[in-house]
Amino acid sequence: MPAEAALDPISSAERERYRESGFFVRPGALGPGDLAPLRAAVEAIHARVVEAAGRVAAAPVERIDDRRYQSLLGSTVKWEWREGAPEIRSMEPFLHLDARLEGLVDDVRLAGPARELLGEPLALFTDKLNFKRPRGAPFPWHQDTPYWRFGCAHTDRLVSLQLYLDDATRENGCLWMIAGSHLHGDLPVHEDRGLLGRLYTDVDRVPAGERVPIEAPGGSVVFFHGDVVHGSRSNRGAGSRRALVLTYQPAGHPCWNREDVRNIRP
Repeated sequence: MPAEAALDPISSAERERYRESGFFVRPGALGPGDLAPLRAAVEAIHARVVEAAGRVAAAPVERIDDRRYQSLLGSTVKWEWREGAPEIRSMEPFLHLDARLEGLVDDVRLAGPARELLGEPLALFTDKLNFKRPRGAPFPWHQDTPYWRFGCAHTDRLVSLQLYLDDATRENGCLWMIAGSHLHGDLPVHEDRGLLGRLYTDVDRVPAGERVPIEAPGGSVVFFHGDVVHGSRSNRGAGSRRALVLTYQPAGHPCWNREDVRNIRP
C-alpha cells in the first residue's frame, strides 16, 4: 500500500446507498500509480495460466452446459464462452499467483470501508479475477449469496467489492446493479436452463428496481451486498475491461472452499 494511501470514512450518503440500493461507488479510489503494477500482475497471471493449460500434464477441461472450466495453478479457471477461445473469462482464487497482489487485500482503501460496513475485524472470504477481453461474453444477472451458501453459514456477514483496473463503460461491459434487489432475499432463478441457469436470476420475476450501469474510471471501487442482483454485458470495445473482486468476512473464518485463514492486517 502506498504510504500516502488513507481511508476516507464511509459517509452517511454511502451508508444509506448501501442500505437502500445494495451498493455504492468510490470513483478513482486508486490512482494510476497503483494500477500500473496491478495490470502488469494480472497479465502475468494470464500468461502463466495459458502456459500451464498447454502442458501435457494439465488437468482436463471440464464442461458444464458446454462452458469450459479447468483447474490450473490452484485456481478454478473459466475460459471464454467461444469454443476454443484462449482467453480467460474469470478465475478464482488468484491472489496467490503474484506477490504484487497478495497484500492488496490489506489496502485500507479497500478493506477500510468493508470493515466499517461489517463493524468488526476482517478476513478474506474469496478473491476473483475478471478479464473481460474484447468480445468477452456477458455475465448473466445473478446473486452471489445463494452460490456461497454451499459451504458458508454466515453469508449475511459478507461484503464484496469490485476494483476496476480499466475505465469501465457500457460499451466494454461495465458492471450493472439492480438497485434494492438485496432487500428481497433469494430471488427466482432459471430452472429450465441447465445447471448454470440455476445460478442466474430470472429478472422477469424480480421486484422492480432501477438497473444501474456502473460506469467509472479505472481505480474505482464498487462496494456491494451479496444479495444484490448484478451482472455485465459483452465487451464491444477494443480493449480489456479487467477487474478484481474481493469478498470480506469476519476475522477468524477460513477462505471459502479452503482451509487457510487470511485475516486482514490493520
